[in-house]
Amino acid sequence: MVVPATLLSLIIILKKLWQGCSSNRHNFIEELFNFIASKTPSHNLAWDIGTGNGQAAKSLAKLYKDVIATDKSPKQLEFAANVPNVQYICTNPKMSICELEKKVGKKSSVDLVTIAQALHWFDDRLHFYKQVIKKPNGIATWCYKLPNINNSVDSVFNKYYNVQPDWEPTRKSVDDKYKTIDFPFEPICDNNNNVVHLVFQTYLE
Repeated sequence: MVVPATLLSLIIILKKLWQGCSSNRHNFIEELFNFIASKTPSHNLAWDIGTGNGQAAKSLAKLYKDVIATDKSPKQLEFAANVPNVQYICTNPKMSICELEKKVGKKSSVDLVTIAQALHWFDDRLHFYKQVIKKPNGIATWCYKLPNINNSVDSVFNKYYNVQPDWEPTRKSVDDKYKTIDFPFEPICDNNNNVVHLVFQTYLE
């Protein structure tokens, strides 16, 4: 089969974009994973849903014996970080519970389920909660908000960021810091029953 030159050029461009996303995408702070891991009694198996290039999975691999990282995009997984105790699996979002158990594990076999910067892409955001094969108190999901540097930098950044309506509508929940999602969870508290807020600062190079 002969591939048209325009299509071939597009494939090459997309491959470069996927590679760039893998090497330049934001990495989450290690303190976040240490905090989450401290809330699960066992550290045998973690499941990272919507893993993308495996940013969260490779950090979880330092704290859990095994990590299963799933995503519906085979191209994303192609450029995922190669870590010995991380198994990457391309999954169908509509797969049955039976299929899920075969790929990930049986009920109550997973110590932690994570959804890093991905929950807003789920067709039914809380559907996974009803079917998840985790142990009790083992779901963590998060997103990161826009950075605030100073007025000069922020005004330029926001000019390129605010491209509505080009963003997918579901992504608005990220700008809302996931506050508009009705989570069926209790807030995480410290030993004194105070709600915990983690604040991290990173710097642009």
